[in-house]
This record gives sequence, structure tokens and C-alpha cells, in this order.
Amino acid sequence: MAQASDRILTANFVYASLATLAFFTAFVLFFPTLPIFIEAQGGNATLIGLLVGGSSIVSLTLRPFTGRLVDSMGRRRFLTLGCILMAASSIGYDFVTSTAGLWPVRLMAGAGVSFYFTASMAYVADISPAAKRGQAISIFGMFTNLGMAVGPAVGTWLISAGSLRGVEEQLERWLPGSGSEVTDEFNFAILFVVATVIALVGVALTRGLKEVHVPVRSTARGFAETIGSLISRPAIFPAVLNFMIVLNFVSLNIFIPIYNKEQLHLGNIGLFYTVMAVAIVFSRVWSGPLLDRYPRAYAIIPGMGLMMVGTFLTAIVQEPWFIFVVAAMIGTGSGVVQPGLQAMTVDRAKGVNMGAASSTFAIGLDIGLFGGGALMGVVLDLTNFQTFFIVASIFPGVAALTLILHTLRERRAAAVTPTPEGG
Repeated sequence: MAQASDRILTANFVYASLATLAFFTAFVLFFPTLPIFIEAQGGNATLIGLLVGGSSIVSLTLRPFTGRLVDSMGRRRFLTLGCILMAASSIGYDFVTSTAGLWPVRLMAGAGVSFYFTASMAYVADISPAAKRGQAISIFGMFTNLGMAVGPAVGTWLISAGSLRGVEEQLERWLPGSGSEVTDEFNFAILFVVATVIALVGVALTRGLKEVHVPVRSTARGFAETIGSLISRPAIFPAVLNFMIVLNFVSLNIFIPIYNKEQLHLGNIGLFYTVMAVAIVFSRVWSGPLLDRYPRAYAIIPGMGLMMVGTFLTAIVQEPWFIFVVAAMIGTGSGVVQPGLQAMTVDRAKGVNMGAASSTFAIGLDIGLFGGGALMGVVLDLTNFQTFFIVASIFPGVAALTLILHTLRERRAAAVTPTPEGG
């Protein structure tokens, strides 16, 4: 791995951050809008969960191999490929005229996320100073969250703005597919085109990056060694914690639009995502130095607790305005937990095979994405929203308890380890 300079804000860091902003803005434009698109195609809550989380199926399948490819072939080409696939899937929705047709598009988007996330996490580890790793990851992650701040609100506005109907009708005539014409109530053609253009901006930005990683060919021989080169054992523990956090985070993100439609009746639910993402951004500003100054768990555990409490309170407090308080709580907690777990992954991998470590960590993301959609969609169909939120609050609570027990065990082990003087 190339030696990182002492500065965080290098040209490579800025270009990579802006590309990440473009990629995730295009991705999250569909968070509040895809469930509406699926409903317009006749889908129910279970199908919404399966399709929204379905992109993680291909991501999960590709992750181990993506990590090895990123280590052996370099980061930049996979950052570019991820943006290309995101652009292709965004315009691909226009060719969808049934819920069955959504599967190949979602799988394409999942492949894009798999390539981009693995490569970007490895790339930022390559270019970040070791002493400022937590801060660098927090700053880099802010650009993901900036995309999350504007994407959902913009996506909701794009499909619902009556002033854009003329543009929508013109685009429907120009676009080769007819998926955007599934309903006259929403401007889906505009959504598809805007997401595609933003993803293509990401393509252009990734082409300006310098490859700083020296590709290393795997020397693994035999099945066991090959599996070892695909899966990073040090990254498994933070990946498990990531899985439980993503289960909570994604289940809320997917089903809040339906909750709003059926019970809250707020105007633009995209503001929920904006409040959440702004809270993430602010929490990352102060949590980065905190993560570098103290043991990672000291910041991660309170963040998990905040996510648990915020989700649980959603089941109890029925006032519509309270959903924005919940968004701030979830956002603040997630803004501390995610960079903390990523920094923990880099620490445990010790800079070796970072592509494999990144992909292993992201496997938790993929399983959480699918589980958060599929599992919680079934929970919602079988119960109600109050039960749904109570179940969702369990996941960060279990993650916090797991990390507490792990930290206590490590402290006990360190206390009984003999010093060199003591033999």
C-alpha cells in the first residue's frame, strides 16, 4: 500500500469525495420514490422490501470476489465501474413495466454498490494518514451523507412537482421505454434521467483519480487459502456489528414513506431523510477526532444506544412531528457508528489486504440491506407499524450489548497478559 501523506485533504481525497457524493446521491434518489414506483406496479410491503433490499443479493454474491479484485487490479477502475452500473440501472427503470422487470435493474444497482463501496473504502484507507484515520473516514463519509441529505428530498420533489409535468411529458416521449408512464400522478421519467446524469458525473470524477495502490496478485493455493484471501478474518467482527446496525437503518429508510402515507400524512417525507442525513453530517464532524482520541468502542456504543432508543420511541409517540426527532436521533447515532466500525475494520486488518477487509465489512451491509427489506417487510405485513418499530429497535441494542461484552473480554485479556519484565 502506498504511504499516505500527513494531509487529509489531498486532490485524490477531494475527487474521491465528490465522486462519492455523486454516486450516493443517484443511489438514494430512489429511497423514498422506489416504494411508490413498486406500489404503482401493484406491489405490497413484502415485495417492496424484497425489491428494495434485492440489490444486496448480487452485492453479497460479488463482495468476496470484489475485494480480491480491488486488491489485485487496483481501486480506480472499480470506482468507475460502480458509477457506470449506477447510471445504467437508473435509466433502466424506464424499461420496467411490471414488478418482475424490476429484478434485473435492482441486481445491476447492487453490483454497482458492491464495486463502488468496496473500492472507495479501500481507496480512502490507502490515502489517509494512519494517525488521522478516524477523522479521514468521517470526513469522507460526510459526502455519502450529503448525498443522503439532498437525494431523498429532491427525489420526492421531482416525482411530485406539478410544475414539472410539461418536462415529464416531453421526456416520456423521448425515452425509449415506458416504465415512467406507469402512472400519470408522478414524474418518474424526470427521476430516472436526473439520477442517470448524476451517476455519470461520478464516472467523470473517478477518471480524475490517481491510483495509489500497488496491485498485489494473490498467491493463495488450495481451497482454504483461496477462501482466506477472499474473506478477511479480522473484519468479520465489525461486519457482524455492521449487519445489525444496517438492519435497523435500512428497515426505517425503506418503510418510512409507507408509514407516512398510511399514518403520518406529512407533505414531503423526503425531509425525514434530510434531517437524518444532516444529523449524520454534524455527528461526523465531532465524532472523527473523538474516534482517534479514544478507543473506538467508547464512541460506537453510545451511538448504537441512540439508534435503539430513537427507533423504539417511534412505536410509542404517535405525533407526526416526532418523526423528525427520530430522524435526528438515528442520524446522530449512525453518524458515529458507521465511521467507527469502518475505522475498527482498518485497525484490525492492519493495512493488509484492504480490499478483502473492505468487502468482508460490506458483506454485513449487504445482508443487512436484504434482511432489513425482506424480513421487516414480512414483519409489517403480519403485524403493524408499532410492532415493526419495536422489532427494528432490537437490532442496535443487540449490537451494543455484543460490543460491550467483546470490549470487556479484551480488557480482561489485556489485564492478564504478562509484560516482558514479568515474563
